[in-house]
Amino acid sequence: MAETIDQLRGSFVEETRDLINELEDILLSAEVDSVDSETIDQIFRTIHTIKGSGGMLGFDKVLEITHDLEDIYDKVRGGSVEFTSDLKDISLETIDVLKTLLDTNERIDENQKIRFANLCHKIGLYDVNSSPQGKSTANNEKNKSRDVSTYFIKVIPENTISNELGHPKLLIEELTLMGESMAFSLHSDKVSLNNFSKVNKKAEWIVFLSTVQPIASIENVFEWANESFSLTIEKLSEGDLFAVEGFNAELEKQKNDLFKIQKPQLHDLVKTFSDTIIEQKAEEKKAAPSQVQESDNDSPKDGKIISSIRVSTDKIDHLMNLVSEMVTLQARLNLLSEEIGDERLDNVAEKYGSFSRQLRDNAFTISLVPFGVTITRYKRLVHDLSVQLNKKVEFITEGEDTVLDKKIIEQLSDPIMHILRNCTDHGIEDAEERKAAGKPETGNIHMKIYHESNNVIIKIIDDGKGIDTELMREIAVERGLLTSDQNISDKDILNLIFLPGFSSAKKVSNVSGRGVGLDVVKRNIADIRGTIEIDTEKNKGTTFIVKLPLTLSIIDGLQVHIDERNFIIPLIQVDKILALDKLKSKSMLSQVIDIDGVQVPYFDLRTDFEIGGKVPDRREMVIVSFENEQVALIVDSVIGENQTVLKPLGKHYKNQNFLSGGTILGDGSVALVLDVNRIVTEFSKK
Repeated sequence: MAETIDQLRGSFVEETRDLINELEDILLSAEVDSVDSETIDQIFRTIHTIKGSGGMLGFDKVLEITHDLEDIYDKVRGGSVEFTSDLKDISLETIDVLKTLLDTNERIDENQKIRFANLCHKIGLYDVNSSPQGKSTANNEKNKSRDVSTYFIKVIPENTISNELGHPKLLIEELTLMGESMAFSLHSDKVSLNNFSKVNKKAEWIVFLSTVQPIASIENVFEWANESFSLTIEKLSEGDLFAVEGFNAELEKQKNDLFKIQKPQLHDLVKTFSDTIIEQKAEEKKAAPSQVQESDNDSPKDGKIISSIRVSTDKIDHLMNLVSEMVTLQARLNLLSEEIGDERLDNVAEKYGSFSRQLRDNAFTISLVPFGVTITRYKRLVHDLSVQLNKKVEFITEGEDTVLDKKIIEQLSDPIMHILRNCTDHGIEDAEERKAAGKPETGNIHMKIYHESNNVIIKIIDDGKGIDTELMREIAVERGLLTSDQNISDKDILNLIFLPGFSSAKKVSNVSGRGVGLDVVKRNIADIRGTIEIDTEKNKGTTFIVKLPLTLSIIDGLQVHIDERNFIIPLIQVDKILALDKLKSKSMLSQVIDIDGVQVPYFDLRTDFEIGGKVPDRREMVIVSFENEQVALIVDSVIGENQTVLKPLGKHYKNQNFLSGGTILGDGSVALVLDVNRIVTEFSKK
């Protein structure tokens, strides 16, 4: 049982992190002056779910602080406590503490204990005395205007229920918050109604519940401890039996017999009340004959259809590794098929290749996740910084459903945080400065995420004071990066921001100004084969544009050959392939070649990579592009297209700026993958 409890606790931590992120997002979006009852009810419900499950699984500190916070929000729902900025801050601080408790399995150090005690004291300032029991008024009001079903739920704790599990009453309380309810407990032949305080841990429970929630939501309440209970759930009526006069009184009258009742008798008990609901619905249908009724096929019956499942990222990584090996094996099979020349083997190789591509695409899709999974942390960062800097900042996001490789999302977190810090600190002015400039007091930071071809674009736009390129030019001259008479474009001036130690901040703060950050941003983004650009207008604002590949795992590549070495060029960036002989090469001057009347810089891989050997009489040239620039890559020969599984390079290649990884070819040899973005960016300047 101990192993099962550990598994349950692990599942609880994972699920609760999702709930915490959801709660944090709701709080950050809630306006103190205009928060509605539905938002407050959602906050309360999420806190209660965390409390109930945490208490059942022995997270005592989680239970302690969520219990008090839940009480506060119950009073907010009732109108006796206001939702204020102080309460919002305390709620966000509670979230931070909950994250720590989950991450450390409640094993916290002395400083964290002090923080925990201080938070409990802050929550106690609201003079909270008791937790809500029984019915949820807010939910009941909403239920009246929506389709409600009534359920019979019987819960019998097993004799072997673990001592490590908390009291089942926490789960029963959670059920009662789903709608109108009556909860009966049985212990030593004594039946009690709605008693949540002194019930024995092994008491049996029966709950009658009218709710808009599907049956799956009821089952989920017991997900953490489903092996410790015998659970029966029976739908009694497609309607709210509690709305029928006399139903409550009949249940209370029959309470001593409820725990002995069988299924047929149960339906006999409620038949009269169910018939009343059917008659009422028939009358309503006559009164509104033109109303279109929903088909039974429009929604899953009883909510039992599972549309998604939670899978460990380790399993997905393992799947991607297996698919990668399959892609490599497919290349080997194709090579053998060509060498042997057997038609039957050719057919097998072709079919295997087709299935391999489908599996690759499907596995690749599974590994993609919505960018929105990280949005909450960015909202929290901007919120906290705006408070710290005493600025009014609104953070708007667009395109949160855009998907990309989870590994990219993980590695992108720090760069995005750095950019948002700079926007909030350097970009957005304080209220007085904005008013003097004729702007609204509240600054705006807008994050847009969208797909463009096989890339993902992230734009972070602020409406602040922009970047003073003239000031940057002066700083660059002062530091010897430029000469006073050197004439370079504003775009090149802006790129100086990405130099280590370069900062135009006039004062150093705890947030920024030490020249540390944007150089790291560029390096981290480059590590995932991405690029970053800046566009700015003085007194109007600044835009950071991050361009990323959709995935780091598998790409379609063009295999090229130099001497005895193989290289891979990402196929999506190949424009065309041209033959290059010695006579034409004589006309190539200053690293530039004329192609159809256009001067294109070239990169001779043999020369620039210092590859020796005899140069063949006939060579080939691959024209690659990035954004609006082109570069010609000169190679010995082009082999053909290749499905490429990218592998990281070892430490010996860490200083190679023009390589993004390696791959294994079908014959077992290694090919290096070129980073076209860096090559084009570097050589298009020449």
